[in-house]
Amino acid sequence: MSAAAGFVALEAPCDAELASASSYATDGMVATAALDEAPRLTLVGCCGMDEVGRGALAGPLVAAAVILPDDIVARLGSLARFLRDSKTVPAARRTEIAARIREHALALAIAVCPVETINTRGVGWANRAAFRQLIAAIEADDYVVDGRVLPFSPPDFPERATRVRCLVKADALVPAVSAASLVAKAYRDHLMATLGRTHPVYAWGENAGYGSPAHLAALRAHGPCAEHRTVFVATALSGGQRARKGKRAIQATLIAPPMPDDA
Repeated sequence: MSAAAGFVALEAPCDAELASASSYATDGMVATAALDEAPRLTLVGCCGMDEVGRGALAGPLVAAAVILPDDIVARLGSLARFLRDSKTVPAARRTEIAARIREHALALAIAVCPVETINTRGVGWANRAAFRQLIAAIEADDYVVDGRVLPFSPPDFPERATRVRCLVKADALVPAVSAASLVAKAYRDHLMATLGRTHPVYAWGENAGYGSPAHLAALRAHGPCAEHRTVFVATALSGGQRARKGKRAIQATLIAPPMPDDA
């Protein structure tokens, strides 16, 4: 099985495709066409890329790539003010503007990395591999990635790696990245709500797999399921990364206490 297995790329995904993709958990694989089997898109312009679900305790990581038309603001109309970082947009508006972006985007692809891959390879690898799949799916003059995660170079298109730029806060500064953020967030939220119907005790329809109090309480009461990320859950239940750092600092102090002041 190739490294690309477990990913899906969809151009302008519709509700039926969302439902299909959400069934990936049946065998740990994405149930729709794998990215390497998807048609290549040969378009130019700025391709914005972003991922969601990196810090979740459950569910897949989802990344999206979008090329917008120059007149996207006019096409979005009153929704244009919500073309920004998806975390700052109300859920109902996210769904609405994501649908409009899918309608008007010149190119759009989505990559889904399942929990099985995250547990095996790590979320950092999954993030880079997802971006690599998107770069391979869409040809563009520029690729702008939100944050500092430098994608792996696509083996079939190594020259595209030279056109990738990482930019912190790009989801708030570059419209195409904002669009990718919104599309990925709406897609993953829908997917998690669908998975939540199979595992209702974790309330994924409300928390999207993140570590909300209700989710953590359900983990303590019922334990994790197959859709949980093992390392993430263990860290969250032990008090989180800050708690772990605090314990390490205490241990270091006990092992090597500070030198007393000179008399």
